Amino acid sequence: MNKTILITGHSKGLGRSITEILLATNRFNIIGISRSFSGINHPLLSEISADLSNENQVMSLQEKIKAIDFDVIILNAGSNSIKPPEGYSLQEIQEIIQLNFTSNALLIRMCLNGLLRKKGHIIGIGSYSGLEIKKWNNFYGSAKSGLHHLLHNLFEQYRKQGLKVSIVIPDIINTEFYKHQEYEPLDDTQYSLSSEEVANVIAQWIIHPPNYVPLEIILRPQMFQLKRKDNWRKQE
Repeated sequence: MNKTILITGHSKGLGRSITEILLATNRFNIIGISRSFSGINHPLLSEISADLSNENQVMSLQEKIKAIDFDVIILNAGSNSIKPPEGYSLQEIQEIIQLNFTSNALLIRMCLNGLLRKKGHIIGIGSYSGLEIKKWNNFYGSAKSGLHHLLHNLFEQYRKQGLKVSIVIPDIINTEFYKHQEYEPLDDTQYSLSSEEVANVIAQWIIHPPNYVPLEIILRPQMFQLKRKDNWRKQE
């Protein structure tokens, strides 16, 4: 019987790479949640359109998924806007916290009973910004730090009931995450990770579940450097 997997932010970037790898095995029923549809045509993929930065849309998901016992949930959706803290509007701060922490907490609660019944696996995509104190990552970094803490707590509380929890902390992935940022990764594999590389790490835990629990893993490129976009002023 195919396992059932929930993936947020499945239509682009890392989430899409994970989805494509798992679908290629024909062994998993996947429910993907993103603002936009992926365009992937596969009988084992069901898609739900929802903006996870909107509290009402997150709450409405309960009716759609409450009857499903998931084997794995992958909390991948996330977004940031890098600028000084005084540059954020109150709404922007709310949306950052909602998307990167609160929506994940709510989805975990919606799925938790089923995950416990199935001795399932929660995989959260964290951020290096949640580990370090860094200029201009105030609200995003705080939200990701909260997610890291929540996932660690869940593992300690439910490990005896068979729940597995993993936190994947990639440093710089060359995806659309930087589309609306002033800076972007260099087009050099030494300076950024590819979504396929990170996706393969995660997918293998699902395709070939290890006996150990990969509680927290940090993935970093060999070098670190971002470049300022040449046309940034024109975008503004």
